[in-house]
Amino acid sequence: MLFYIRLALANGSVHKTFLGLAEAGYIPGAMYTLSTWYTKQELTKRIAIFFFGMFGGTAISPLLGAALLKLDGKCGLFGWQWIFLVEGLFSIAVSIFLFCFLPERRGVPVTSNQANISDSGGIRPMKEPLAPPGKTHIPFRLVWNTLTDIRKWPHFIATGCVFATWSPLTTYTPSIFVELGFTRSKANAFCAIGSLLTLPVILLFAWISDKSSKRGLTVMVAIFVYLIALVILRIMMHRVDKWGKLGLWTAVNALAVGYHPIHNSWIQINCQSSEERNISVAVASKNV
Repeated sequence: MLFYIRLALANGSVHKTFLGLAEAGYIPGAMYTLSTWYTKQELTKRIAIFFFGMFGGTAISPLLGAALLKLDGKCGLFGWQWIFLVEGLFSIAVSIFLFCFLPERRGVPVTSNQANISDSGGIRPMKEPLAPPGKTHIPFRLVWNTLTDIRKWPHFIATGCVFATWSPLTTYTPSIFVELGFTRSKANAFCAIGSLLTLPVILLFAWISDKSSKRGLTVMVAIFVYLIALVILRIMMHRVDKWGKLGLWTAVNALAVGYHPIHNSWIQINCQSSEERNISVAVASKNV
């Protein structure tokens, strides 16, 4: 989020600054909401499915943006104004729907589908979700203790290192593809490929994490795979033609965030309270 704010301020775009501020709480809030619904055994795969929506949207947005830019001049609006109008209205509509209909956590009554059969044959409730709703007020002292807890720094640093490269990469990928010689419409279409490939990647690492119960190791492997892709990109960038460069950039985009769903569930599981979990997820998700 801070990357977009810095970029917006550097370009003098106040509206982009407010856009970055407005979106900052979405992912941490969604991660915490999921933790009020699922146990630690269930959480990783659900977070991976949640990111299907995020990265699926990232794949569709360049195509949608290219279509909306063709409305440039219609009704006295520029193309970029159409993008803000249509996507903004859609976001507002979805937020109202979620506010009205999304319960805070799984309902208290236990149905036959929400129960386990005990050894004696009776029905027992499912395990409690990872994070029952906590206090409405989080004291500053808890915020400070969480931020200064050195055991959480690897979580924060890992996200910072990955997103420091991935955020600008995804932001400027369409421009990079145009500089390779592709038209703007083709560049936007090619951008969608990397985001679509992200979906099976995050699901694969989530499955590995659940099967092995080694969340930390899975996170490190996923980040290492992304690092290898960056190194190959750096070495081969000037040795291949534009299609080779397109493939390298696409691979980097696809592998960048394979670690992210596991990382989010890992840090939540290692927290001692719902309040600590709120703070940790917010920092780990939005510290760049």
